[in-house]
Amino acid sequence: MKTFKLVALTLLHGQKQDISLIDGLMINKEDENKRWLIEAYVEQTYRELFTSLKESEAPFDALVTISRKTNDPAHVRATVRSVTMMGERMSVLMDAVIIQRSNLAEVVLEDLVQRGLHGETLLQQFKQQMHTKRG
Repeated sequence: MKTFKLVALTLLHGQKQDISLIDGLMINKEDENKRWLIEAYVEQTYRELFTSLKESEAPFDALVTISRKTNDPAHVRATVRSVTMMGERMSVLMDAVIIQRSNLAEVVLEDLVQRGLHGETLLQQFKQQMHTKRG
């Protein structure tokens, strides 16, 4: 198994939602199904969201970035395995498979177009988000 630091997590369930991480890990299980285990350590403000995802048992899409925020995110399909309260914070374990490596520029541009931006506004927002996400 290989372990990586999880530095960014964005849920694509319903609408795109960036999750503020306190800490996180992403473990490549190196099995025949190419499964990954993701642990996100977050504030309890996400309790309802992750509890609902666990109870539904339905897979959802997410973007995960490992090691450095400047790395491009990987697109995964995940299910919540457990939600564990730890004082005022919580640990969320998710099982996942990588669908495809996402091209960061494509992900950012798609999001901006879906929000109806175009012309100069689109260009300015694209440059700003690329700079922010790449550090």
